[in-house]
Amino acid sequence: MKLSKVQKDQIIENLQSYYFDTYHEQLGLIGAENIFSFFMKECAPMIYNMALRDAKFVVDRQMSSLQEELDVLEKREAIGAELYEDHG
Repeated sequence: MKLSKVQKDQIIENLQSYYFDTYHEQLGLIGAENIFSFFMKECAPMIYNMALRDAKFVVDRQMSSLQEELDVLEKREAIGAELYEDHG
């Protein structure tokens, strides 16, 4: 997963703020970058796959709904209807 430099910098800044608010200690830039790298390596793929499964579930549900709507619109075939009309 690729993030822009602006996004990465914002996350690192958020990590430093969170660390300070929680532990009342400064988290240096290198420490914050290490934590960021760890989460990107260990957590990002799992989060990405979960989001992908969620998206697939939504798409599958919408496709099912669309299929039901198309089935309702489908015309019944009158097999041999022309034969009955010619003899009528």
